[in-house]
Amino acid sequence: MSAPTETEIADHGDLRSLLEAGDEAAVRSSISDLHPADLADLLDSLEEPERQLQLFRLLDPETASEVVREANDHSKAALVELLSDARLSSVLERLDTDDAADLLGHLEEDRKDRLLRRASPEVRRNVAGLLTYPEDTAGGIMKTEVAVATTTDTVREVVDSIRRHADDFHDIQEIFVTDTQRRLKGLVPLRALLLNDDETPLERFMTDEPISVRVDEDQEEVARVFEKYDLVAVPVLDALGRVVGRITVDDIVDVMVEEETENVLRMGAVEPGALDHPYLTTPFSTMVRKRATWLVALFLGEMLTATAMGYFEDEISKAVVLALFVPLIISSGGNSGSQASTIIIRAMALGEFGLSDWWRIARREVMSGLALGTILGCIGFLRIALWSAFTNLYGPHWILVGITVSLSLVGVVLWGTISGSMLPLLLRRLGADPAASSAPFVATLVDVTGLVIYFSVAMLVMHGTIL
Repeated sequence: MSAPTETEIADHGDLRSLLEAGDEAAVRSSISDLHPADLADLLDSLEEPERQLQLFRLLDPETASEVVREANDHSKAALVELLSDARLSSVLERLDTDDAADLLGHLEEDRKDRLLRRASPEVRRNVAGLLTYPEDTAGGIMKTEVAVATTTDTVREVVDSIRRHADDFHDIQEIFVTDTQRRLKGLVPLRALLLNDDETPLERFMTDEPISVRVDEDQEEVARVFEKYDLVAVPVLDALGRVVGRITVDDIVDVMVEEETENVLRMGAVEPGALDHPYLTTPFSTMVRKRATWLVALFLGEMLTATAMGYFEDEISKAVVLALFVPLIISSGGNSGSQASTIIIRAMALGEFGLSDWWRIARREVMSGLALGTILGCIGFLRIALWSAFTNLYGPHWILVGITVSLSLVGVVLWGTISGSMLPLLLRRLGADPAASSAPFVATLVDVTGLVIYFSVAMLVMHGTIL
């Protein structure tokens, strides 16, 4: 079945009215051909929990579990509050352990315990185990359904085992080969099973020393492993090297979306959590609170700009022309700092260097800052020279004004690149999120210091003439 287009999905815009009218037959007909992921989008678009529940009750158990897996956290939280224990237990039994643990994470402890008691022994054991791991670690995102075989098992034995336990796996890409203590020894892709004789033991053609991750490894590090080695699945090992689960690429896509959302929000000076719900359903008070915190902090920082301007009040009164270039100077410094900060944060996220490389980064950014500042300084001087050829805007000392602006641009852009590149490294060294050195934060810092640089250069260059 081909994926529906946005137009085809939009044709179901009357779904709400059908639900309000109680026309279940029409709703079933309207959604009958939709993929579970598209059904999840429709569920997410119904802002009222009652309408979400009304739609969800029309789904068969298997489809319902797939829709829950694809739905956003806001919809999951709403559904688990409204679904009966019996229906929720039915959904949990059909989910992979990682998705089941995620769903239970939206519940109060007493109801979570009650549902676990209703679950089958296998589900109870696996899901309860996952809930003990921090949610941002490999253990927190792994699924415990793992196809495992020993080194002496033959191709025939493995294939027969997969057939017997087919209902336990929604997807199998690889067989993890272990010893009798379940310690990882190798890996066998499904393709290799098809290409070898039935009586061949796995140890003869398995991949030795496969890529794996520790159960306590941070999910961002796991994502880097997937990206570096082009993996579709990776085994998760405990401290003794035993296979306890696996992580698949669809889990990593979710991790990347989550991490990038958090980084983008931080770089935009918005507290993470502002968009835990869809934008249109996020409570107004939450949106304001999450945005106001950083905005107030940045505003207080920008107030130092007024303080700096006041400190140089005499210079400004003597050379009003200097005030014309204040926006140019501080914006250039802020822009260069934001550029450097963005580039460094991205490189850090990709693991392109470590904290020990700070000196190499500093040298590179100093050279970049000097080059960029020189380019902007030359353009600034040329602009002043051209205007002075036709107007008297900058007065008889326009050459000194041009030199002041040019040198200030070099200094401010250099300072901006150094600040923007070093702040993320400093925050990482302190154990904080580098994305917190967001573009607005760097811009605010450079705004204040940029004024000091600008007027200090002006006092040196224009001393004895205008000043």
